[in-house]
Amino acid sequence: MAEGAVSRTIRILMVEDSALDAELITAQLERAGVAFTAERTWSHDGMRQALEQHDFDVILADHVLPGFDGDAALTLACELAPQIPFIFVSGTLTEELAVQALKRGARDYVVKSRLQRLPDAVVRAIAESEERQKLARAEQRLKLITDSLPALISHLDREHRYQFVNQAYQDWYGHAPETVIGRRAGDVVGQPAFEEVQPYLDRALQGERVNFEISMPQRSGLTRHAQVDLVPEFGADGEVLGYYAMARDITELKQAQAALKASNAALERQVDERTSALHQSDSRLQALFESSFQHQTLLSTDGHIIDTNSASLSAILASKPEVRGQLFYESAWFAGTEGAPAIVCEAVLQAASGKASRHELELRLPTGKRNFEFSFRPLQDHQGNITAVVSEASETTARRQAEAALRQSQKIEAVGQLTGGIAHDFNNILTVVAGNVEYAKMLTERLGDVAEGSSRALDNALKGVMRAANVTQRLLAFSRRQPLKNLPVDLNAQVDGMRDMLQRALGELVQLEVVNSPDIWCVEIDPSQLEASVLNLAVNARDAMPHGGRLTIEVDNVHLDDDVATRHPDVRPGQYAMVRVKDSGTGMSADTMARVFEPFFTTKEVGRGTGLGLSMVYGFAKQSGGHVLLDSVEGVGTSITLLFPRSTATLPTDRPVETSALGGYEPQPETTVLVAEDNDDVRAYTVDTLRQLGYRVLEAHDGASALRLLERPDVSVDLLFSDIVMPGMSGWELAKRVLERKPELKVLFTSGYPRDIDASGAIGRQSTILAKPFTRSDLAGAIRSALAP
Repeated sequence: MAEGAVSRTIRILMVEDSALDAELITAQLERAGVAFTAERTWSHDGMRQALEQHDFDVILADHVLPGFDGDAALTLACELAPQIPFIFVSGTLTEELAVQALKRGARDYVVKSRLQRLPDAVVRAIAESEERQKLARAEQRLKLITDSLPALISHLDREHRYQFVNQAYQDWYGHAPETVIGRRAGDVVGQPAFEEVQPYLDRALQGERVNFEISMPQRSGLTRHAQVDLVPEFGADGEVLGYYAMARDITELKQAQAALKASNAALERQVDERTSALHQSDSRLQALFESSFQHQTLLSTDGHIIDTNSASLSAILASKPEVRGQLFYESAWFAGTEGAPAIVCEAVLQAASGKASRHELELRLPTGKRNFEFSFRPLQDHQGNITAVVSEASETTARRQAEAALRQSQKIEAVGQLTGGIAHDFNNILTVVAGNVEYAKMLTERLGDVAEGSSRALDNALKGVMRAANVTQRLLAFSRRQPLKNLPVDLNAQVDGMRDMLQRALGELVQLEVVNSPDIWCVEIDPSQLEASVLNLAVNARDAMPHGGRLTIEVDNVHLDDDVATRHPDVRPGQYAMVRVKDSGTGMSADTMARVFEPFFTTKEVGRGTGLGLSMVYGFAKQSGGHVLLDSVEGVGTSITLLFPRSTATLPTDRPVETSALGGYEPQPETTVLVAEDNDDVRAYTVDTLRQLGYRVLEAHDGASALRLLERPDVSVDLLFSDIVMPGMSGWELAKRVLERKPELKVLFTSGYPRDIDASGAIGRQSTILAKPFTRSDLAGAIRSALAP
């Protein structure tokens, strides 16, 4: 039964030219227990006729159709029945095309080779459609209620743009509600009226409930008095997202009050009070002007600076007397940026003529390179005459940096997924090659000197296989799929233990300096991968210093705050221990820094590097829950910092020692091994090798088959040797289900692409994984170790 299945019969329009594929889709839905009726068509006219004559709950469309295609089908569906969910079911739809389709209105896409996803996708799409319809009906009811009230009711965001207005706006201002949505309040109620109430709006945006009275002009030309209530809108995190406003006509009430104050004394008091209120309002406006985080500047109509606020002055390290009277476009804000003065000059002239404009500018300021979004708008008096120009700028530097970092992170993640998949398939191939080469070598060695030449050739072949395996291991490291043996590690001791090895790798021209921290925090990482990463960075640094230089390896504790997390969106604030490798080499250009962690990218000449060293370092740090920070200046040098999260474990007193491989093994005749492996070649090689080693072997091509064998009462198994990545049931799931029934059974995993290690729970953390490709001797040692008491 599909997850969350609807209780009624689903009506499906199937746009599919292949009868066989239509039958497969039908069978998959029936197998999932989905009750449905389906109408199939494969032409533009047929689809149009079906949508015009019948009602459907969902549309399933192929992407490639004769004389017609999925994109045209999506367009037609959006035109005739936009409320019906549209799902692509195709064997040719790439991820890029799928993303484009989702942006254009498709609800989901299912690859035909993964039709088991279809029932859940159909049910989910229908449920989401019904929820949207419910929401639309609820919004309609709310609109009917608010439209029946005589008050002006609206909802605005932080930029004072209308998100909702009721029908009263039509009666008061002459604007239909749908024409008001998205416009600024000043454009609807008039700029003078907006500026009058802006102090109250700012208080609402600070989280305060505000009420006040105001005179508001109607479309008839009459001015009416209104009582306005502002209620802030809070987000889940307590941040003010906008505000709700309700204005009630109190003209008659005000007129009655005015009639009670007809005496001269009352008029004088009103004049005094009004004068005092104007002074207070001016003070508040000036305070708001000075305290605003926005860069605000008041200009004359010919572009000279009249006044500017503190935020704007701090960007150029200047004072008001220094800039007052200057032409704005010639000032320090724009003088250092090529092309900016001309843009600002034109914007000021347009604003002086009554046309507002917006511009995104990257400026070179005395405080550094920064990004801003500028707006230039005219300032009018009560008669509508333009008396000045207002320039406002919001800084977007942090947002731009975060967007760039996010794009880079997404690109690295996508490449990691691709390389991990390639490494998985390649490791299966290498396992078969390595095992058979080793077996052939064993046979030739029995022939003695006669086969000496063949033995050397096989040795070279095996070395080639191991080099290829090393490449795939680096690919897995980049894609964060390599199995890690995480242990509590003292970074001081780990790096100190590498001194001799590093000095030999660096040579005599490079001076090595190691700086330790006396109170280093404990981290939980794979020590061997840390050593490989530091060695990789050291060798790269050596190559960047062909004439010698200094390499400094620094170990220390760091606390990353929110500012660092803002500049690096994938970095969480917190406590970390770091290893920084800094050289005095040639440094990197900006283009190189943008691609340096991509697999196979290298600046070295052909034959001197695989381009996988830094990608392996990046993948290891990310898989360990840490981060990699890169800083480089051409001609000065490069600094690469590995950050690992602080562990609550105790620092180890001794460095972890790798256990050596076990010696020869003499299996017991009755020892039975069950091999669960979906790759036919790898399974055949494994089974043959284990039988040659003297084991009794059973084999299964997937997890379900292995489970059935283990459940048979006449089958006794001592060891389950299972691949991790298998279709249908993974090795993790197979072991979990078997151990629930047979907790005494011993388990050994193997994989060239061990996915979901973190999600595997106690089984993944406590079990041994034999990495592919493995040789005959690797397999023998791993089996013996797994069977050892």
